[in-house]
Amino acid sequence: MPKTKIMKMRLGKQCVICEKRKEEGILIAKSFICNTCEHEMVHLDEQDQLYNEYVKQMRTFSSQYV
Repeated sequence: MPKTKIMKMRLGKQCVICEKRKEEGILIAKSFICNTCEHEMVHLDEQDQLYNEYVKQMRTFSSQYV
């Protein structure tokens, strides 16, 4: 019996915030942000601990285009 080859496909784009592959989200300056991260960022209070993490991640990818 002949061997079969298995081909793995990666669907979606990799989010610059959570680094997970998702199919739905937004593109900002060629960088993809998934719907989950976008929703969390929009609803975060600036006093929240995660706020600074999101700001740091946004600076990382935005510095590539400045």
